[in-house]
Formats: sequence, structure tokens, C-alpha cells
Amino acid sequence: MFDKLIEILSTWANEILPFIIIPSYEEGVVLRMGKYNKMLKEGIHFKIPFFDNVLTHHTVMTTLSLPAQSLYTIDNQNIVVKGVVKYKIADVKTFLLEVYDAKDAISDMTQSIIKNIITNKTVHQCLHEDIDNMLTKKSRVEIRKWGVDVQQVTLTDLAPIRSFRIINDVATNIID
Repeated sequence: MFDKLIEILSTWANEILPFIIIPSYEEGVVLRMGKYNKMLKEGIHFKIPFFDNVLTHHTVMTTLSLPAQSLYTIDNQNIVVKGVVKYKIADVKTFLLEVYDAKDAISDMTQSIIKNIITNKTVHQCLHEDIDNMLTKKSRVEIRKWGVDVQQVTLTDLAPIRSFRIINDVATNIID
């Protein structure tokens, strides 16, 4: 009960204050009456209460774990891959205002790139070639348009797996 009250008072106080402090690890954008107005770097900045809305986001290096995906190589072998994307925000305006869910977009795009590269290689090539550099280069180009600078894409797990299919044939009797 008191947490909600404190949260409401804090939000209300942030709306009334004519200034905002941006820490050194963040950047922000000012929306004046819902439209983009300007970018904010670290420091203290003045705003018009109730008219300006400030959106901020961390710009320091961060990582995103990619879920495991099961893929078939060009030689019809089933492998499982799992990875990590290391990135930082290069353009906060684009990141905050032009992408709905940036982390989801980064994850989906990187997984798509992994799929495209892995499915065009043999298992031997996947295990012995420098796949990480190929993934990083392609991801960097594709994801840059969202204001994100990809530093490294690393496959943490890449292993052949056996898949078993259990088929259950159930005979149904139809009574007339």
C-alpha cells in the first residue's frame, strides 16, 4: 500500500520539478507535448513541467542471452546453438522512438542471422570455422539501423544433437 503511494508521489514530483538530472551512464530525449524536441546528455537539464516528458535509457555495454535454437545444417545434421550478444546504445533517439521492443528486435534479428549462417554450412564448418566473426559482422550491419552498436556475437553452445520422434498411432473405432 505504502509502496504505491510513494511511487505515485515520486512520479508526481518528477512531473512538477523544472529540471532533470541525467547520470553519466544514460542519455535521454525530451518529448514536448508528445513530439520529439531534443537529445539530453549527462548533467542537469531544465524542462517545462507537465509539457515535457523525458525518456532515458542506459547507454553502457550490456549483454543479451539468446535462447537455444535447434537447426539443421546443410548436410542434414541437427545441432543446437545458443548465444550471447554484447551491445551498447549508440543513438538513444532512434532506440527509444523508432523501435517498439528493441531487446526483442535484437534477439529476433540475431537468431535469424544465426539460422541463415548455420543452415548454409556443414557441421564440420560450424565447429571449425570462425562463425562468431561472421555473426558479429552481419548483426552489426542489420542492427545498426535501430541505434544499437553490436560489439560481439558469441555462440556459447554449438553441439550436434540427436532427435527422436515418437509416433503414436491411435486407432479409433467408429461406431455406426
